[in-house]
Amino acid sequence: MSMPLMQKVLGDDWQQLPELIQRHYRISDGQQSRLVGTMEIGYPGYLFPLIWVIHLFGGLLLWRGQAARAEVDKAADANGELYWYRTMTYEDGKTDCFSSRMRYGADHELVESIGFGFGLRLSVSVVNGDLLYRGIGHFWQWGRICLNIPDCLLLGAANISEHAVSEDEFYLNFSIRHPWWGRSYYYRGRFRNSR
Repeated sequence: MSMPLMQKVLGDDWQQLPELIQRHYRISDGQQSRLVGTMEIGYPGYLFPLIWVIHLFGGLLLWRGQAARAEVDKAADANGELYWYRTMTYEDGKTDCFSSRMRYGADHELVESIGFGFGLRLSVSVVNGDLLYRGIGHFWQWGRICLNIPDCLLLGAANISEHAVSEDEFYLNFSIRHPWWGRSYYYRGRFRNSR
């Protein structure tokens, strides 16, 4: 069995993660896993048109909500890539989803791609047992052509943390900050492994 993607990216730092978070990422070679939880999703209303465009290209959740039920399915392929399928069910019964693909970029770096060639490079580290992702640049790629997109032309730079709050549950905090607008988008909530 090949090494799980996150273990490969983190190297020796993998051992600093709590067992719960290791278990969340310990899939490879066609294995699957599922997280379930409850999330809050928010952003300033004036950014809805930009978020709608990003969602149209396959990124982010479109609807705001206080207690959306989240199901996050992950699948790993034989090449070491990790596929994420996120589905939210809101209190009013409305659903929303988005998916992405993560691959190895370099030591401590992941590349996350959504639709139509758009993606994000992420620096990954472990600090005090927390898994931290930090956005280090957006891009658009078509074949061999790869263009960097400045964060200020989109919603800003992303920061994500995963913190174990018990042996069975962790807290996810995803936030995007724009250099001019401040916090432009976030989602956060508690999750547990369901399989």
